[in-house]
Amino acid sequence: MPAKRCPTCHRVSAANAWQCACGYEFGQNAERVRLLLRDQQAHAWVTLGALLVVDVAAVWGLVYQAIHGFIVLAALGFTTLILLTARTVRRLLIARARLRRLERRDAAVPRAIVFRR
Repeated sequence: MPAKRCPTCHRVSAANAWQCACGYEFGQNAERVRLLLRDQQAHAWVTLGALLVVDVAAVWGLVYQAIHGFIVLAALGFTTLILLTARTVRRLLIARARLRRLERRDAAVPRAIVFRR
């Protein structure tokens, strides 16, 4: 029996697994997957906004600490913030790409039109 691939995180799970490590339960419909991906995207936007505010404060703090001679400690903290921001941007881009892929997959299926008399 082939392994299962999660539609939200694309991890490979065992064939008899009922749930992925990310929390997705196999067998859910496409609308549920779309809802989960939009939720991930919204959380990534909120996190990115908060991190950008902290990054601006960190740049100011880096300059202030560099003036006073504490450049090494400031640089380590600033590097950590930049890596967190990059990780959040990556999560946002992945969620957007998955949503686009899901939309393309659903677009290939023609919609049924019901005519009533």
